[in-house]
Amino acid sequence: MKKIIVNADDFGLNAKINQGIISAHKNGVVTSTSIIASDCALAFDDAIALAKDNPVMEVGVHIELDRFFNVDQARGIVYGWINEKPPLDEVGNEVRKQVERVKKAGINPPHITSHHHVHLKNEILPIVTDIAKEQGIQIIRFAKRFVPENSVFAKFRDLLTQNQIIYPEHFIEGWYWGNIDENFSVAELATHPGYGELWREYELAACCNPKLKTYLSEKNIQLIKFVDLLNR
Repeated sequence: MKKIIVNADDFGLNAKINQGIISAHKNGVVTSTSIIASDCALAFDDAIALAKDNPVMEVGVHIELDRFFNVDQARGIVYGWINEKPPLDEVGNEVRKQVERVKKAGINPPHITSHHHVHLKNEILPIVTDIAKEQGIQIIRFAKRFVPENSVFAKFRDLLTQNQIIYPEHFIEGWYWGNIDENFSVAELATHPGYGELWREYELAACCNPKLKTYLSEKNIQLIKFVDLLNR
């Protein structure tokens, strides 16, 4: 049986995104979400309240470090330090602060993802891995497409393995034709449902397509959460 985690990124960024994620969970296939806990999370408290009202939905941490990097909005990734490279301790403190903010709000996050996939930058993944281990988080998003160099990918894979960090073996970014029919045993599909932006509303509609759950059942594809990976 194929298994898939449908994770909604950007929880807490604003109230319209929060509403879309909750709708995608209640009326669609979203099983988990990742909450932004940095200063740019304009609706963090609203997201926490919604999470507590919907305890079946898993909530992890969506690390956000845009203030340190240039952002390629078209590709949804970060590149290069904005200014002179900051002390890595400063970056680590920001990551820790965000994880601890989520915990202090009463959420015990089982997974870490990141905004614009910043945690998969060469100098950032070791920091995030150390903090995940320190905070008792055992699952981190890890995708080959964001680590194209084979040597770096192998180094990162070894780092995660040595620290007993696990991750879905296959990553799908967003809804596109045939994505859930790709060859995998366990996959994460990262989606961005929300209201107020056309592309987010498109992803919300995809998550809530009434034919989708039927199709998943017919194809014997099981919806799971990140935390389910710990019981494999």
